[in-house]
Amino acid sequence: GLSQQQSILRQVWWIAWPVVIASLLDAAEGMIDIFMVGKIGPEAISGVGMSRQIVFVMMVVMMSITAGSRTLIAQFYGARRFDDLSRAAQQSIALAFLFSLFLGAFGVLISEEVLSLLGARGDVLSYATPYLRLYFGGCVFLVLNFVIGSIFGGMGDTRTPLKISIVIIILKVFATYGLLFGAWGLPKMGISGAAMGTIVSRSVGVVLGIYFLTQGYTRVRISWPWRLKLEWVMIRKMMAIGIPSGITGFFRNGARVLLYRVAAMTSNPTASIASLTIGFQVRLVTIMPALAFSVAATALVGQRLGAREIPAAERYGVDTIRLCMIVISGIGACALFFASEIVSAFTDAPVVIELGYTMLWFFTFAQFFSSLSIVTGGVMAGGGETRPPLYYTMVGQWGIMLPVSYILSFTSGLDATGIWIAWFLGGFTQGLLTYRRYLKGFWKVSLI
Repeated sequence: GLSQQQSILRQVWWIAWPVVIASLLDAAEGMIDIFMVGKIGPEAISGVGMSRQIVFVMMVVMMSITAGSRTLIAQFYGARRFDDLSRAAQQSIALAFLFSLFLGAFGVLISEEVLSLLGARGDVLSYATPYLRLYFGGCVFLVLNFVIGSIFGGMGDTRTPLKISIVIIILKVFATYGLLFGAWGLPKMGISGAAMGTIVSRSVGVVLGIYFLTQGYTRVRISWPWRLKLEWVMIRKMMAIGIPSGITGFFRNGARVLLYRVAAMTSNPTASIASLTIGFQVRLVTIMPALAFSVAATALVGQRLGAREIPAAERYGVDTIRLCMIVISGIGACALFFASEIVSAFTDAPVVIELGYTMLWFFTFAQFFSSLSIVTGGVMAGGGETRPPLYYTMVGQWGIMLPVSYILSFTSGLDATGIWIAWFLGGFTQGLLTYRRYLKGFWKVSLI
């Protein structure tokens, strides 16, 4: 009935809105970096933008852990199996720590070579290399933040991560400004100060997250001391759910990195790359509500499936998707209305403003379908169905967006505008394919 639907929407919103705010704060990290280094010039913006896309490619592999742990923890929580929930949390944190050490060391070694491969030259390369190396050096803190957040999210506790995110962003602003420009007696690190600001703030976030998990300030207290031994049965189950999500993220963000390569070949590469960087940062902010509803969907649907309540899981899925798309439509309308002001806030270079304005229109319409893909993927992840979104990412991003961007930009003479059109076509295809799969209902299973 109507009252039951209202109750579901309240629960969805209760979980989702703190994730929306926390995700916006997380996305603001990149915005802060771009905004502050923008005072140095377009080359600095391009350097940070290219670096952050490379970091995203490497770090989305960690979705293999976060996606798997969120689904298992949600189903354990719904089944009231709290000892198993505690074990799953321990294993995901231990695995994330070990993997991020390897990831960071590897990233430091290949930073300059990868940037050069993507077309970074001159000042862009000299700005980007130290920034990227430092970012990789401290990526263990970023990875652990994401994994800890997925543990809270699986239990439906989204307020604790929000509190942590508020602390992180406040520290980030002051640390980045101080280290970038040498304020308040801090060393002047230039563009590397932006990366160090992230490391400092995220390390504090990890300490707070582990403290809250183990001291009983959340819905379930994670036991301490932790078992140091890896439990391979639990890890295999986690990775069976998560690996497709990790590969999906890898290919999705890998496509964006290659899009930078296309932008570097346009008639005005610095302006195109700067516009693309601004577009990705704006996208991060406007897509965050969809990611938040995806977290809520995985938690609520997973909990109901863990409790073997299939009709309730179906209702949560439908209403989460509906509420998400209403919110995203409102955000898109605002982005289009203030398109010129948004782009101008990042730069005063006329050619970048002109390119960026056109880009923002295409990106905003693409965002609607990307959001549909994300939230329906979150519903399916509640039942552990994470493979289809991988296939649809390959079709939308690699089968359509990348080749079409090249064709439209160079053989059709559209230059950078061809990239924006291809971005829309890829997102449109991916959204419709994912929604069609959701309607088939194969995700309605318990995994525990």
